[in-house]
Amino acid sequence: MSAYFWIVLSLPALLLAFDFGYRLYASRRIQTIIENVPTFAAVPTPAQSDLAVVQISTKDGQTLEGCLHLPNGSPHGVILFCPELNGNHWTGLSYGQALLDAGFALLAFDFRNQGHSDHQPGYEPIHWVTEFELTDIESVLAWIQQQESLKSLPVGVFGVSRGGSAALLAASRFPQIKAVATDSGYGTMAMIQHFMTKFSRFVVPDWFFNRLPHWHVVWVLWQTLARSERSRNCRYVHLEHVARHFDRPVLMISGSRDSYVTPRVTREVARLLNCEDCVWIVEKAKHNKPRTKAKEEYDDRLVQHFRKHLCNVPESELTHQDSFRVA
Repeated sequence: MSAYFWIVLSLPALLLAFDFGYRLYASRRIQTIIENVPTFAAVPTPAQSDLAVVQISTKDGQTLEGCLHLPNGSPHGVILFCPELNGNHWTGLSYGQALLDAGFALLAFDFRNQGHSDHQPGYEPIHWVTEFELTDIESVLAWIQQQESLKSLPVGVFGVSRGGSAALLAASRFPQIKAVATDSGYGTMAMIQHFMTKFSRFVVPDWFFNRLPHWHVVWVLWQTLARSERSRNCRYVHLEHVARHFDRPVLMISGSRDSYVTPRVTREVARLLNCEDCVWIVEKAKHNKPRTKAKEEYDDRLVQHFRKHLCNVPESELTHQDSFRVA
């Protein structure tokens, strides 16, 4: 009886020890995966020397380079453009030319350690948005408020890929942002869970991973991110932590053939933000390529989104092609 009692008593301790060992092992393996995700292809855009380059100082001593595109006549508002990882501010017009043509000022900039902005020693940007990127956006918003010609204008933010993630997070934090649009944007946890579904066999065998409860998988992922923060000396920012209070109008564009930010990931982020009807999936488009597949509709949706929410244009006065629909 005594031996049986001690065996029963020791089982929970053995299970806890096994679980602790597994989480320690798995988090190290997963960290390697999430910190070495292949870079998504950025749109190559050469410098355009005839445009007005601006220098913006951040509150922690970095200098960001950007470019302010001004429309003919007085602008209706300012759209802050956030480029993808390894992209640069010259890509702003590749995605947002229609906004400029519609009378919006377009302010594109390079995040730190990217493009022509300062490179902060000891920090290597990867796919996951950190407080550093939000500090950059905060500093750009402050710069807008210092410009006499811009400070009274409504502000929207438009981001691509990681820039889209940063745009969503910035809209949740900074009240001066009145509307947000993303192209191939994502949430960190949504993307990491997607990667783990694809690459779990590099951590543990499929038969073992598929038997783990979902809550346990998520728990290990949060532990992994905490480990990654410590090793990279940064702090990640998560939509999951702000979604409950997110109240900005959103347009989320993605491609049906995007193998990175899949339609499922896009819809999961929209569900998290309680805006399932804000998603447009472009047929046959790959990552960052929806505009190349549906340029006219892409431009129209983008312009009408910001006209409605920055300029208070009534829905009845917005012009859409009859074939346009949310997917």
